[in-house]
Amino acid sequence: MHVFGGSWGSTLALAYAIAKPATVQTLILRGVFLCRRVDVDYFFQGNAAEFAIDALAMPVPGSYLDFPMAWRRFVEAIPLEDRDDVVKGLAKAFAGPPQTDADRARLVKVAKACMAWESSVSRLNRDEDRNDQPNEKYALTAARIMVHYMINGGFLGANGEVNRDNNYILDHIARLKDIPVKIVHGRYDRVCHLYQAEALVRALRSAGNNTVNYFITSAGHSSFDPETDSRLRTIMNELPLMTPPERASL
Repeated sequence: MHVFGGSWGSTLALAYAIAKPATVQTLILRGVFLCRRVDVDYFFQGNAAEFAIDALAMPVPGSYLDFPMAWRRFVEAIPLEDRDDVVKGLAKAFAGPPQTDADRARLVKVAKACMAWESSVSRLNRDEDRNDQPNEKYALTAARIMVHYMINGGFLGANGEVNRDNNYILDHIARLKDIPVKIVHGRYDRVCHLYQAEALVRALRSAGNNTVNYFITSAGHSSFDPETDSRLRTIMNELPLMTPPERASL
């Protein structure tokens, strides 16, 4: 079958293809996310540890550099003691049910901040002065799930091994060497930096995959950015019919 995934979906698509390469006729990926610690920290950590002293500190590359106002709203929702490792702090916050109304209020604040940050960074044409707040139920659910996977490295190791420092996808790239891969990634993606797609493409080609088609669009992370949307539609429309299972190469 043709397997298509974007962002976290690209992680799942890659993990599936690594596990079951014989069933994948084509792999289509948008906004590649390799789920390594460096990839997560690029989005979540930034200058959080230094923020209280210098809100404009630039210790490492990160999404925060391009969205300073949205970043400020996010970091200010994170307790000071949790800013040295934001993902760990978020995981602690979501680890158990709130015991009091005050605990719940703090949890809702953090969850909304998480999802508002992701939304702010996903599209290039968004007014950064806007401070849209996500629905409370959605924020609590989505933030809890997202952080659960990030703190555990996506459970990408063998048998779902918990390893935040994993390099699972690139370590197993040889299993994808015979699968045609089509990658669409926005040059200005600040949720999943272009370096992740670049690392994947170079690893695939080094492993002997000569059927990698790599498209860099002048877009951000969102699949709704016109150039990314157009390229994905073209790819999907041009896919060959899926090979019946009895004819698939095992």
